[in-house]
Amino acid sequence: MASKFKHIGIMSQNAPRLFKFYECLFDFRKSSAESSPDSEAEYAKAFGYTVLGSKRVATPFDRTIIASDGNIGVAFNRRRPGYNGGLDHFGIEVDDLDDTFNRIKKYPSIDIVKRPSNRPFADYSTHDPEGHIFDLMQPGKKDIKGVWLDPNRKQERSIKHFTMRVMNPEALAEFYIDVYGFKEEEKALEDSNFYLTDGTVTLVLTPWKIKDYFGTEHKAPGMDHVGFKVENLEVFKKDVETLRTADPEWLAPKSPNLEAEYNVVLGLLQSCRYGQHQLPDPEGN
Repeated sequence: MASKFKHIGIMSQNAPRLFKFYECLFDFRKSSAESSPDSEAEYAKAFGYTVLGSKRVATPFDRTIIASDGNIGVAFNRRRPGYNGGLDHFGIEVDDLDDTFNRIKKYPSIDIVKRPSNRPFADYSTHDPEGHIFDLMQPGKKDIKGVWLDPNRKQERSIKHFTMRVMNPEALAEFYIDVYGFKEEEKALEDSNFYLTDGTVTLVLTPWKIKDYFGTEHKAPGMDHVGFKVENLEVFKKDVETLRTADPEWLAPKSPNLEAEYNVVLGLLQSCRYGQHQLPDPEGN
């Protein structure tokens, strides 16, 4: 059983702006085929947009943008009515969907639903025993599109881990190991987190406690943050400041409303064993 983390979904108030931030700082790239008229026409057909006489597509500027760090596809989804903004879900690629479905049968509380046919990655959506949603895809089972067709590339800045705050980390770790075959990384005995890896990217399951948010707005369990590996932290910090200066309105990291309350959240981020520097993106993720 082999599984890989293959995408992360973010609900964005302004997807083009948010993509630009990650494009500049982390070299996120759209699909190599995205700008061709043929691929645009295919996109138009899937989503009901009109192809103009110029052979280009009349799409709204503020629309979902999908890019990649060379391994993980990131969907900057245009936030829809009724959906919360921010880090929303992730996607897993499995080598055998039927085998995965059989493993899931051991967990009667879990359901699987077919995704709409115009989604470029996912075949199905499902969830873990606590209700955290993620997508499933098997290569060859779906006519995938976009960045997932591009060959993997190695780059100096890439996603290394993502963290979910959950009610019962140990039970969820057992679930992800049992059903998806992720490997557990070593940790200190006193560490209450669980670290599950596909060999490249690590999912960190950390305990959620409402008292951890004392002094600020509470945050529900779910996806908490994404961690990046960079080639040189000081160079990266200079890049952030350059971006902040170049476009302080649209591309600067979001500033806190109240410093004291932000420090509570910052303290939780700083407890991550992988973290050496913490910052929000322009929407506060």
